[in-house]
Amino acid sequence: MPMTSALTFASALTLTLQFLIFVYLYSFHRARFFHYLLLAWGLMSLAKGLHLARAFVPDLDVLSALINATFFVATLLVLAGGLAFRTDYRIGLRDALIGVLGGLAAAGIGDLSDASVAARSFVGVPARSVVGVITGGILIAAGLQFWPRRAQSLGYRGPRFLAVALTLWGLHRMVSPFIDCGPGTGPHVMMIHAAFMVCYFLCTFAIIIVVLDRARSETATLKEFNERLVDGLGEGLQLVDGDFRIRHANRWMHAQLGPISARRCYEVIGADTHPCPGCPLERREEMGEAERIQVAGANGRRFSLSCSPVRQPDGQVFLLELVTDVTERERLQARLTEAERLAAAGELAAGVAHEIRNPLAAIVNATTLLGVEETLSGEERAQTLGIVKKEARRLNRILSDFLIFARPREPKRLVGDIREIVDHVAALIREDPGWAHDVELSVRVDPAVPSFRFDADQITQVVWNIALNGVEAMDGSGRLSIAASLSEAQVGIAISDTGRGMPAEERRRVFEPFYSRKPAGTGLGLTIARRIVAAHGGRIEIESTPGRGACFTILLPLGGQDDDGDHSRRR
Repeated sequence: MPMTSALTFASALTLTLQFLIFVYLYSFHRARFFHYLLLAWGLMSLAKGLHLARAFVPDLDVLSALINATFFVATLLVLAGGLAFRTDYRIGLRDALIGVLGGLAAAGIGDLSDASVAARSFVGVPARSVVGVITGGILIAAGLQFWPRRAQSLGYRGPRFLAVALTLWGLHRMVSPFIDCGPGTGPHVMMIHAAFMVCYFLCTFAIIIVVLDRARSETATLKEFNERLVDGLGEGLQLVDGDFRIRHANRWMHAQLGPISARRCYEVIGADTHPCPGCPLERREEMGEAERIQVAGANGRRFSLSCSPVRQPDGQVFLLELVTDVTERERLQARLTEAERLAAAGELAAGVAHEIRNPLAAIVNATTLLGVEETLSGEERAQTLGIVKKEARRLNRILSDFLIFARPREPKRLVGDIREIVDHVAALIREDPGWAHDVELSVRVDPAVPSFRFDADQITQVVWNIALNGVEAMDGSGRLSIAASLSEAQVGIAISDTGRGMPAEERRRVFEPFYSRKPAGTGLGLTIARRIVAAHGGRIEIESTPGRGACFTILLPLGGQDDDGDHSRRR
């Protein structure tokens, strides 16, 4: 009995340690077949623990039932693992029910270590032999599932090793009850336990080899996929160590920049023998998101580098750099910019020619009339001269607006109070005799608006231009509101009117040069206003619905950040 207990304890300890090894491996390789084998090895470890408990509490009959049921279910899980390995099998409700019934049947057999129970016959065969044949057959069937198919191209030998080990274990289970028919002796008991441990160790090692083989196969597949992905980027990719040396580069780098092995990155990409300006390699350990730099290469080439830190297994931090050749793109961008500039110049020239044609025609007609002065009365002559002066002023206004648009002045930012701008524009509107009685003016400035840096003359021009457009949109009669407020580190000046409003098409074109609905308008006022606001780092937003007026909101940053453009939204 002491020898049997010692062997049982050794078996239980060995199975438990191997089960823990399986648990560790499963945390890295969560395949379904391995999950079933992990459960099987856990139940076998539990069965050996119950064997050890029965050695100390021999009169507790429930332990024998649990041992039989646990080991039988464990062998079924080994078979399920083989099916999952071969056919991606999954245990269903019906299969679980069969396993439970089989476990209950095994539990009802009784203590097979008892000679009277073991000798009980089923169809003329002792109960121990029947159980051994059934469990052994299940293990052999599981081994057949792990034997690779002929069409399987996997070159690893783990599945074959596991198939042979399970088959040997199954034969041991089938044969040992017949050998163990006589009274047990010390050497006999040791032989049975030794055979069991050899089969169990063979199966354990074989499972570990299978898992490692599959992990190696998946790693090789993933490596091939990554290599193909990296080589097929259409851009360069390189891994740079702390000494600026290139550890790895994809096919694009070799094709575009020649030999790279053991060279420094700035020697391959840059035009000189010094690190690239703005290179983040020295501060790579403090980097968070990717940083972009522009590098001038040899022969006039230009590269854009996106640099990201990559920590290695040994703790070192390398830079992973995505290299894009932007030489041709910058050339195309320069050509496109030049073409756009020429097109804009042509459009402006056409617009100016169109705008000055009418006043010039009026001046020519007036001077023609003045040429026949003897036919004109004094009043007619004065009227004709008035037309000349009016059209000349109109022509001067057009050319002045055009010069402002073509050659915008840089804003002279000084700390100022936006209240003064709003009050000044409101006073100009109130003092105009044509609007003083028909326009209801509302002015409101949030006390929270602080003083900040802006060009007072230019912002006055913007507010006055937009307010004047609002008054004209109401035909000189309606309600005009000017309100200044603070929101998210920017000052907003909202100028709203109750005029006719603007449809979507007009809102889209309102900032275009020479676009105007006013007969005498130049169409440059709002264009200049947007350019001034953009130079301040702000933008102009438009809200308008036909028949319900319009609201222009001038947004100016308190810090003077650069952000050009406008944004229209419909209310």
